[in-house]
Amino acid sequence: MTITDTTTGTTPPLPPSGEPRRTKGAVAARVGLTLVVLALLAMWVYAFGFAKKQGVYVLDDEAWTERAQEICETYEAKRLDLVDMDAGYIENPTEAQMIERADVVDRATDILEAELAEVFAVLPESERDQKIALEYRGFFNTLLADRRAYTERLRNFELGPYLETKIDGGPVTNILLDFTTANRMKRCAPPGELGGDSL
Repeated sequence: MTITDTTTGTTPPLPPSGEPRRTKGAVAARVGLTLVVLALLAMWVYAFGFAKKQGVYVLDDEAWTERAQEICETYEAKRLDLVDMDAGYIENPTEAQMIERADVVDRATDILEAELAEVFAVLPESERDQKIALEYRGFFNTLLADRRAYTERLRNFELGPYLETKIDGGPVTNILLDFTTANRMKRCAPPGELGGDSL
C-alpha cells in the first residue's frame, strides 16, 4: 500500500531499512539525557573516589586536636585521683553520704571546667574549625550545668538519677562523643554516668 501526501501529491520517502524516522527533537532529547547520565556518573565517581572525606565534626587543624588530647589526658588523671570508687554505687545513701558524693562530683566538675578553659585558651586556626570547636564547647557547658544540677539535688537530699539535657532526642554526651572520637580526642570525652562509679 502506498501513502500519498494529499497536499503535494507525492509519496514521502521511507527511512532506510524500514526504521522509523527520528525528528530533531528526539535526537536532541537523547543527547541531553546522555549528557545528564554522564554528569551524574562523573559526580559519583568524584564523590567516592576523589572528594575529601570529612565528617560534620572533623576539624582540619590536627595540631589543635593533638594539643587538646594532651591537656585532657593530664586533667583526666587528676579527676580519677579524686576518690577511691572501689566501694561502688550506694543504692540507699545516708544524707552524709549524699553530701559527700555531691562534694566529690563538684570537685570533678571543677577539674572538667579547668580542662575546658585550658583547651580553649587557644582556638583552631580556621573560621570553620573555630565554629565547630566552639559549638563543642557549648555542648560541654550544657553537660557541666547538668552535673551541677545533679549535685544541687543531692545537697537537697533528693535522691534520683543523674539527668542529661536531650539534644536531637539523645543525651548531650552523644554529640560530645561524636566530636571527640572524630577528632582523635578521646581523653576529652565526657566522663561516664554519675549514677554509677564514674565521675
